[in-house]
Amino acid sequence: MLKRQLGTSLLVTCLILTTVPAALGGHNTRTITVSGDGSGNFICDGKDDQVPINKALEYAANNPGTTVHLKGQFTYYISDTLQIGSDTVLEGDSGVKIKLAPGLSVWGGRSSNIADEKAMIMIKDNSATNIIIKNLIIDGSQEDYYSNIRLGTSCYNMATLIGCNGLTIHDVTFKNGCNDAVLINKCSNVRIDKIAVNKCGHDGISAYDVTGIKIINSRFVNRTNSSCRFYQVTNGVFAHNECTTSGGGYAGLELEGTVSNTEVYGNNFHDLAGPAIAHVHTNENNVHIHDNST
Repeated sequence: MLKRQLGTSLLVTCLILTTVPAALGGHNTRTITVSGDGSGNFICDGKDDQVPINKALEYAANNPGTTVHLKGQFTYYISDTLQIGSDTVLEGDSGVKIKLAPGLSVWGGRSSNIADEKAMIMIKDNSATNIIIKNLIIDGSQEDYYSNIRLGTSCYNMATLIGCNGLTIHDVTFKNGCNDAVLINKCSNVRIDKIAVNKCGHDGISAYDVTGIKIINSRFVNRTNSSCRFYQVTNGVFAHNECTTSGGGYAGLELEGTVSNTEVYGNNFHDLAGPAIAHVHTNENNVHIHDNST
């Protein structure tokens, strides 16, 4: 058992943790724990929790095959980005929440490009392979702390994931955000399954310049813009999703730019403020849309 092997030397606070203990050495399928109750390998206290979580993620990036497990039930307040590296799983117990802390200066803005759109969760150095994010609640704190931020202005993304080959997100809830729930750019082999997006500030999922993306079995409640956007996407699937609205927003699925080899089927689009599927200046090649309900 990992905890018994590592001993109490790993019970460190975010105030004193500066290096990953040597006792964490090893490789393959190891799980390290982060907690707010004093029982994990890395300890959080509800303030600047990104510090110990990032130490755990740094260890995982240096030891491929590691799972970083957030213990619950606990709300982890972050005031800076979580950086995920290759061959890492980030997961939580049921009810675990990662929440944007109050009182932060503005992240991003209309003038920022995608790589500079600082987010709650990002890929380390915008380059990685084989990342899994699962069993979490990501809370963008818009209604709680940032109600003065104009929605959809590229501020406070919940996840900006750039440059990953092999990305899986499942059983994650994204809610209460100021901008995109998930922005995916220059990625390939992406699978998103059983997520929920509730009242983000822009697109639920914005896939831009992506090859190979499957979004299935998910539920989107629009507040602004669309449930999902495929912009310059090749080999895409959008299937068996529910797209609706809390009273605003636009389409269920927005197709933009060149979209190729893509299937859209089995979705339930209802009560949207815009069309079920919007075609925005598209060049569509081998795009099949069938068996959806509205």
